Amino acid sequence: MELGSTVTLAFQGKLEDGTVFGYATADQPMVFQTGMDLAIEGLENNILDMNEVGEKASFVVSMYEAYGEYLEDKTEKVARERIPYPTIKVGQRIWMGSDEGLPEPVTAIEVTNEYVVFDMNHPLAGKDLYFDVEILDIQEPPEGFISAAEKRKMQGQYDDAYTVSGIGDE
Repeated sequence: MELGSTVTLAFQGKLEDGTVFGYATADQPMVFQTGMDLAIEGLENNILDMNEVGEKASFVVSMYEAYGEYLEDKTEKVARERIPYPTIKVGQRIWMGSDEGLPEPVTAIEVTNEYVVFDMNHPLAGKDLYFDVEILDIQEPPEGFISAAEKRKMQGQYDDAYTVSGIGDE
């Protein structure tokens, strides 16, 4: 399969203990264009090694090619009065503003009358992911396809050129 191909697949994703964390069926498949950062790196890399409709594969994606390590310091204690939810329970996921001002899903891991401790790690961080995949359809990449990584690289070159020229140095 070529980078930029649009792939339709059925899959089941499990943790080491057999817990299913996600799936797609032939009736409700997962469809994405490779090379556009629409799937975790390890899943996409394994999919790119598959070449035929009907092909099946089982593989493990390490935490490093999935959602990364679980980082103990990615928690935040927030005063109860700053939380716009009147009731919140341990395990509940809500959206909270990140340092960049963007909404970020977080999980309540400790709740008291005074504060709530939120975990900002992805729920699958620190876990290897086990996949069973079947390719249902492959569409060739569009002519002149440019991957998301190539676009970022080109954007960096443009940013560098802009700065080097002195135009952006105000």
